[in-house]
Amino acid sequence: MLTRRAYLIEPGKLEVKETELKLQLQHDELLLEVLACGLCTWELNHFQGRIGEAPMSLGHEFVGKIIEMGSSVSSFEPGDVVTGLPGALDGFSEYMTVAAKNCEKIAPGIKPEHALGEPLKCVVTVLRGAAPEAGDYGVVIGAGPMGIWAVQALAGNSLSALIAVDVDEEKLKLAAQYGATHTINPATVDTVEAIREITRGHMADFVIEGTGNTKVINDGIKMLKAGRGRLVLMSSYKSAAESLDVVGMVERSAEIRVPHPGYSLNEQDDLRRAVQLLNKGVFRLEGIVSHKFSLDQIQLAFESLEKRPAGYLKGVVIPKL
Repeated sequence: MLTRRAYLIEPGKLEVKETELKLQLQHDELLLEVLACGLCTWELNHFQGRIGEAPMSLGHEFVGKIIEMGSSVSSFEPGDVVTGLPGALDGFSEYMTVAAKNCEKIAPGIKPEHALGEPLKCVVTVLRGAAPEAGDYGVVIGAGPMGIWAVQALAGNSLSALIAVDVDEEKLKLAAQYGATHTINPATVDTVEAIREITRGHMADFVIEGTGNTKVINDGIKMLKAGRGRLVLMSSYKSAAESLDVVGMVERSAEIRVPHPGYSLNEQDDLRRAVQLLNKGVFRLEGIVSHKFSLDQIQLAFESLEKRPAGYLKGVVIPKL
C-alpha cells in the first residue's frame, strides 16, 4: 500500500514523497487514515538540524481513523477515531501504522484537529510535577498552547488562585477565558510584586515555566514561596541557562522538577487520563488551533512554526485539507 508522507530532506527543507507501507499488519497493529497531526515546537530541533539525521519523517501528535486492525486487536472497531503515542515520527502522512496498545479512542463529536492526545499527555505529566494541592497558589508562565491546557486542567475551585503570566495581552485574555483567576503582563507590571499582592505575601506554591526562555527560570524562582515551592520546567530549551539563582533556591528550599516524558512513571496511563479529560471537555482546543495546513503545505507549516506569524498559537496538518 502506498501513502504520501512528508520527509525532512535536509535541515530546513521538507518534501512529500510516496512511501510503501508494509503489506500485512502485525497482529497487534492498527492501520490509520491520518486525520490530523499537530505541529510541535520540539520538532523544530529536527527541522533546524539539531536532532536526528536527514532524510527522516516527522510528526508525532497524530489523530487517525482506523481502516484495518490486526488479528488480535479487540479493543477498537474499524471507523473509530484514535490518538496515541507514536512508535515512529511519521504522523505527517496520509496513512500510518501504530500499535493498538498505544492508542486511546476519541469520543464522537470532537473534531480531529481538536483531539491531539500526545501534547495533552505531556500536560498531564506536567500536572504530576506541579502536584497541586487544595488551596495552592499556582502560576503558569507562558500562555502558549501548553500553558493554556495547563490552565484548563488546573481551573476550578480547588486553588486559591491560578495566575497566568505572558507579555501578549491576547494570550492573557485566552488564559482568563479558560480559567485563570488573575493575569499578569511583565511588560507593564513587576510580576513578583503582583504575585506577592495576589497571594497576600504567601507567594506561589508551584510555578510552571512554559516560555522556553532560560532567563525566565530565575524569575520563576523569585515567585516561589519559602519551603518546598515547586518550579516545574515544562519547556524544551535550546541551550543551557547562563545562570541559575542557587541562592534563591536555597533561601526558599525550592524544588525544580522537569516533567518531560522520562519523568512519567507510565506514559500510556498519562495518555489515558489526558484523553479522558479531552472526552469530558476539560481540555479544549477551540481558540488554540490557529493555523491549518494540508500535507502539501508541510514546508509552509514548519516555516510558520519557526517564525510564528501574527496570531499563531498552534498549527495542525490535515493531510486531506
